[in-house]
Amino acid sequence: MDKQTRKHYLILPSYQIRLVAFMSLVVFVGSILHGFFLYQITSKNIQEGFLSAHNRLRSTWEILKPAIIVTNSLSFLLITVFLLIVTVFISHRLIGPMFKVAGHLRRLSSGKLEQSSLRLREGDEGQVLCEAVNELQDKFRQRFVRLRKLKTSIAQDNLSSAQIVAQIDGILNEIEIGNENN
Repeated sequence: MDKQTRKHYLILPSYQIRLVAFMSLVVFVGSILHGFFLYQITSKNIQEGFLSAHNRLRSTWEILKPAIIVTNSLSFLLITVFLLIVTVFISHRLIGPMFKVAGHLRRLSSGKLEQSSLRLREGDEGQVLCEAVNELQDKFRQRFVRLRKLKTSIAQDNLSSAQIVAQIDGILNEIEIGNENN
C-alpha cells in the first residue's frame, strides 16, 4: 500500500483562514483579559504589601508594564502560531477527505465505475462516508455487469422476451427511481 502524502496544506483557504482568525481572536482577547487581571491582582498586592521606600520611587504600573506587555505579546504570538499549525492540520483532516470523496463521486457520475475503491489516509475523518461510496460503486458496477451480460445474451438470441423482461425487472427493482412521470 503506497503512502499518501499531503500536497496542499490549504485546501479550502476561506474556511481555514476564518478558523485561524477566530482562534487568534480568542487568544488575543484571552491575553488582554490575562493582562488586565494580572495587573489588577498584582497592583493591589504590591501596593499593600511590598511598597517599600525603594519601590516608592516608581509607580506600580511602571514596574509591571514591561512584564505584562512582554509576557502577553510573547504568549499571544506563540499561541497564535501553535493554533495556526493545529488548525491547518485539523481542518485538513476534515476538509481533505470531503474533497477526495467529492472527486470520486464526480468520476462515478461520469460513468467511470472501473476506478479503484476510494481510500483515505489513516486518521482522516470520513471513513464511514468512504465505505458508503465504495459500496455504492460496487453495487452500481454489479448492476451494470449484469446489464452487459444481458445485452450479450440478447445479441446471441439466447433469451426469450419474457426472460429479458424478467432480468431487466430484477435489475430495476433494486433501484428506486421515483416517480417516472416527472
